[in-house]
Amino acid sequence: MPVSGSCPGCRKGKKTFILSGEIFRIEESRENQVKTRLNIAEKLFQTCKTFLKDAQIIRICKVSRSSYEERKKAKTDEDERQAKQKAEDDSLKEKMIQIIHRLGGEIPGYRTFSVFLWRLFDVKAGHKKIARLMKEMNLKATIRKKDAYKGAARHDHPCTAPDNLVNQNFRVKPRHIICTDITYLPYGISNGLIYLCIFKDAFTKEILGWASGTHMTVSLIQKAYDRMMADHGSELKTKEVLVHSDQGSQYLSSTFKKLLSDDSLLQSVSARANSQDNAPAESFFGLMKPHMLEVLKLCRNTEEAIEMVDGYIHTYNSDRYQYELAGLTPHEFYLFKESGIYPCDNYYGVKADRLHSIEEIVNHHLEEASKKAEKMRSIYGLRSRAAQLLRKNPIDVIQNDQLILQERIRSDTEHIEKVQEEIFHLTDALKQAKGAEEWMRNLDSSQLEYYRIPQNWQKEPHLQYIWKMTGLF
Repeated sequence: MPVSGSCPGCRKGKKTFILSGEIFRIEESRENQVKTRLNIAEKLFQTCKTFLKDAQIIRICKVSRSSYEERKKAKTDEDERQAKQKAEDDSLKEKMIQIIHRLGGEIPGYRTFSVFLWRLFDVKAGHKKIARLMKEMNLKATIRKKDAYKGAARHDHPCTAPDNLVNQNFRVKPRHIICTDITYLPYGISNGLIYLCIFKDAFTKEILGWASGTHMTVSLIQKAYDRMMADHGSELKTKEVLVHSDQGSQYLSSTFKKLLSDDSLLQSVSARANSQDNAPAESFFGLMKPHMLEVLKLCRNTEEAIEMVDGYIHTYNSDRYQYELAGLTPHEFYLFKESGIYPCDNYYGVKADRLHSIEEIVNHHLEEASKKAEKMRSIYGLRSRAAQLLRKNPIDVIQNDQLILQERIRSDTEHIEKVQEEIFHLTDALKQAKGAEEWMRNLDSSQLEYYRIPQNWQKEPHLQYIWKMTGLF
């Protein structure tokens, strides 16, 4: 039962109330404010409402009934608002989990989440709200990791590469610039390797052709190219198409050049050691790898790994909505740009013919992006042109090439001499080992037992060849 009364140890003008084990002390001085009394009344209501009536709380705290009822109503409204907010958040969290399952376990960023919520569930949620829910669910977007082998490829002489016809001007029109590249993907517990070659439309971001295999050869590129031409050949042969790649030896081979010339496609090659010149292809690998490198560990063999990569690309083309593509998938975006028809009839009950067309919105975004890209291209263009020019006199270049060749010959010659010297020492050690075998065969069983202890070998002159085998184990 609640007990109330004055505390004998308190100074005059103070009262102490003990209710349900909690002490509420009211200071009856000039400094007391109504707000303080209302806060105490609110606390009393929360802790003692089962056995203490409102009239008693008002009398104890000496507050007006109107102020008390107003505070009580505000508290009730706040509780209802929080309950409603929690229900909405829980519903959004369930939908976000469904989106993660749809993407095969990949966790997208808050912008991609917002697009999926809109397209799949017709739910509009702000970026800040989604970021807050991700933090509450301990979800972190799959981030890109640095490629440990980037820049490790070998190249041919810089004067043998074709021209760069793209110059980072990727967003021109659909099916105009096709970027291609090769990457490696480890799979399984033992980290087996498969290689993936893609052909990507730089404008719509759609993967037009791809192939996976265990060897990074020209045949892998040809397989991916044939797939692109089989599925999209009619879309490519009616336009001036640039096929852009890096300076990898497979792309500079006569076989690949003949593939392009047979279909009247133009070849463009990026500058050496400049990944931004082939940014669309690099961007796809950067999006794919952070999640796929973990999931591919589940594969037991090459066939399962290749099948999983195929499934990812199909999902990327047809099911992955992208913020930069007006909330469409790459395939939908191509159809939209060609037909001008967005796959919606109305927007929250408002007919589409009463609004701005999506084409106007997309073109405005692309125009702004094009201005920004043009500014960046002008900066990189100056650097690229300067990098492509020979900084020396052509005769100096040839002389430098001679120095490189001479240095390689000298290095290989030194290597041969070192190898020959090593072979001489190893041959001598082998001769001593054969002599040690003959000597040991003449020992009796007790002597053989003595040499079962490794330390005893170090004292025996017949077994000194072991010191010449350092580093061979």
